[in-house]
Amino acid sequence: MATIKTLFAALLIAPAMTVLAGDCNPLSGELKISKDDGDYASIDEAVSALKCGGVNGPVTFLLADGQYNERIDLSYIQGASAQNTITFESARGNNSDVVLTSTSPDVPYTVRLNNASYISFENLTIENKTGNTGNTVRLDGPTRNITFKNVVLNGNERPATGANSAVIYSTSNEAKSNISFEDCEVNNGSVGLYKGGASDADTRTSVTGTLFFNQYESAITLTGENAPILSNNVISTVSNYKNYKAISLDKVSGNLVVSNNVVNAVNGTYGLAMNNCEGLANNFGSVTNNSLNVGGSSAMYGLYLTGTTDNIVFNFNRVKLTPGGASASNQAYYKNTGSGQNINLLNNIFFDLNTGGYTILGNTYKDFFNQLPSQSNSSLSVSANGIMIEKVTPAN
Repeated sequence: MATIKTLFAALLIAPAMTVLAGDCNPLSGELKISKDDGDYASIDEAVSALKCGGVNGPVTFLLADGQYNERIDLSYIQGASAQNTITFESARGNNSDVVLTSTSPDVPYTVRLNNASYISFENLTIENKTGNTGNTVRLDGPTRNITFKNVVLNGNERPATGANSAVIYSTSNEAKSNISFEDCEVNNGSVGLYKGGASDADTRTSVTGTLFFNQYESAITLTGENAPILSNNVISTVSNYKNYKAISLDKVSGNLVVSNNVVNAVNGTYGLAMNNCEGLANNFGSVTNNSLNVGGSSAMYGLYLTGTTDNIVFNFNRVKLTPGGASASNQAYYKNTGSGQNINLLNNIFFDLNTGGYTILGNTYKDFFNQLPSQSNSSLSVSANGIMIEKVTPAN
């Protein structure tokens, strides 16, 4: 009997010893992060609990008001899925109430997601603006299904170029998929969103309803992407960087959508630059209802197409050039002599403050630049392939 009692006691003690040794229960439900009365005193403590126990249901971490001086690393979390999502958000729902930041100089990032999935950040501010370089958010490894909603992302105000000073940097270390930015605000940095492009294309990056303000080199740069969605965004900058590109797309393929964006680059060079971007033969890429204003004192281009850019429809776009001086290099629409074809223009307005412009009405025609006189031709009033092209003269 004594032996049986001893064995029973040992069985009772064993689970407690296991917990003390480091095993954790999986998380679910709402959990509070607060130095005063939270389930966790810091974000780092909450992340450690996630890594230790994983999740067995949806988890929401509600952050109390304040500034969190922490560098956050999130990787694979056991149990995370489309049903068992992980969310970090302000307890009161205001993105100005909670600030995640790093006050140390030259910290490479504030938040890093490496091989992470099904994680959301909502109603927060994330910053990295004290050092000479550094990212606010860095996406690494095969990260997927990540959402930023109503998040303010502040980068460094120092004029700089390159990925290491981008506000959001998605590395080329393995392909990412379903990365989403919704109703966010991206301030400063060399580039607002920089995605470097892995050997396998990233898939379905979505940027909607987001403000990009005061980037030095580019607001959005995507390389090696399949079917991204860029819609209802506002881009505004006074950068005088001579190669500034509001939206730069390189090797972007599939059913890409660029729609309802407003660009105001008063000292810019390129509004939308597309290089080697190929839509599908049975489902063209769509560049629709964008408003691009590009100005400055050097050469400038509204829509700029190079390389094998192919199978793209440009519909209801308004391009306005506001040069500080006359320049023969100004073009509201430019297509080089690359091998791209099937570029269809429908119902666009192209206007140069100095020379006037064209209103393009009707169905479609291909390879605009090979069929029509150059934009600087002041006597243009012709129709081609059933399309009426009307000359617009600047007001005196």
